Amino acid sequence: MAALARWCARHRLVVVLLWLLALGGTSAAAAVAGSSYSNDYEAPGTESGRATQLLDDAFPGLGGDSDTVVWHTDGSMVRAADVKERMTRTLDRIEHLPGIAAVTGPYEQQGTGQTSADGRTAYATVTFDQQSGDIAKADAQRLVDTAKAAESNAPDGLRVELGGSAVALTESAQGHVAEVVGVVVAAVVLLLAFGSLAASALPIATALVSVGTAASGIVLLGHVMTVADFAPMLGMLVGLGVGIDYALFIVTRHRRGLKQGLSVDEAAERAVATTGRAVVFAGATVCIALLGMLILRLSFLNGVAIAASLTVLLTVAASVTLLPALLSFIGMRALSRRQRRRLAAHGPEPELPTGLAARWAAFVERHPRLLAGLALGVITVLSVPTLFLHLGTSDQGNNASSSTTRQAYDLLADGFGPGVNGPLTLVTPIDGAGDQVAVSRLESMIGSADGVSSVTPATYNDSGTAAFLTVVPKSAPQSQKTSELVDRLRTDVIPAAEKGTSLDVRLGGVTASYDDFADVIIGKLPLFVGVVIGLGCVLLL
Repeated sequence: MAALARWCARHRLVVVLLWLLALGGTSAAAAVAGSSYSNDYEAPGTESGRATQLLDDAFPGLGGDSDTVVWHTDGSMVRAADVKERMTRTLDRIEHLPGIAAVTGPYEQQGTGQTSADGRTAYATVTFDQQSGDIAKADAQRLVDTAKAAESNAPDGLRVELGGSAVALTESAQGHVAEVVGVVVAAVVLLLAFGSLAASALPIATALVSVGTAASGIVLLGHVMTVADFAPMLGMLVGLGVGIDYALFIVTRHRRGLKQGLSVDEAAERAVATTGRAVVFAGATVCIALLGMLILRLSFLNGVAIAASLTVLLTVAASVTLLPALLSFIGMRALSRRQRRRLAAHGPEPELPTGLAARWAAFVERHPRLLAGLALGVITVLSVPTLFLHLGTSDQGNNASSSTTRQAYDLLADGFGPGVNGPLTLVTPIDGAGDQVAVSRLESMIGSADGVSSVTPATYNDSGTAAFLTVVPKSAPQSQKTSELVDRLRTDVIPAAEKGTSLDVRLGGVTASYDDFADVIIGKLPLFVGVVIGLGCVLLL
């Protein structure tokens, strides 16, 4: 470590240029390649996954991503002649777009129930022939452009919005306001602590260069493996946190060396050889924790783990290479003016443990058992809520209010109730007329179940070997009540309908998929924690 720091300080310009080249090169490559993220939350072997597979096998194309075109009128009705003609023509254009498998609108028999009770809102379901992770952004953009074109010179204030995973691919990433605020606050705190603008800027600069390089690398990573769309945000938050933290440790030790009379290069070398070594091991423990997600064997999480680990790896590398070079550049300005004047007037200062931290450390040493017991008690109390943990995920109701996906979500919720944004799908193989009678009975039983808003009539494939029906809950996709409805249908209603038949009903849909995914995560959590702790102990040993 000392030799590395010495080389970086002596070749400071080369080191800085190499990092800037890495940042610029990856940023340019990411801009050219574009992003290719995936939102496939399906866990293999779950009931929702089997439902999707059966739907795709029995109804070719219908197992693809399902998106929604929503339109609303303020001064007329959606079934007015001019609105109907305009939207029918638009839906016909959409149906002939590349990648579109089917379009079901409110102006045809299959679209019964796709017009709101007040007659001012309607929607059409657009089904792609692939899942969202495999849909080209250009195909999704053509859908948005074609649908939005209906607003041009539209009568009576016609609004057209779109929702769905494919549509979300066309929406640009939101601004990173939270991260900017965090960096500004960190910069102010560092300036107050160091009293030197140059010293306080170094942790920020090191973190920004490494995290920026990692963010572009994550964009490129999405083209070679499955990476969730929130991976860049996770990487950025983790990277900024550990990047500023690690650099802060080294800068603090460097400043201490300067106060003790060491030269700039000697202080940087000692800081990296001591605190830098700790930073490397700290980063390794974080990477172990992140890469522990690989043992869950979920492709969706593999990309997240590798993306976040890449960010941490680059922040560690920047802390022990870029930072010594920058410290060499600023020289004695790492100390405040007052500290430099004092050093010139009184000479080097001995390193004595003083202040609140030193007094607290001595107090802990005198009362280890008492404080350990108190700490364990506090941790136990804080851990109690995990017994009531309900896992889930956000949906497009959490998107920015200006986005078309959020506006479509709100229009649907206002016109049809919140459950229409997360319908459940029941699909089953069919073997003869007896099963068709059983499906009719199932439809009736589900329609009368608590928490169900509506049920569409069963749809059979051409060969009559499979059927599916759609259930709209009364509650929103993220609601605990919707999760309870999924459990109730799976444990009570569906088994009762299957009894005495050859039906094998599988329940899928947005909430069902998220709940199944959460169950897989919870089931593997002990293994995950055990492996991470075990590998962490080996590293520390």
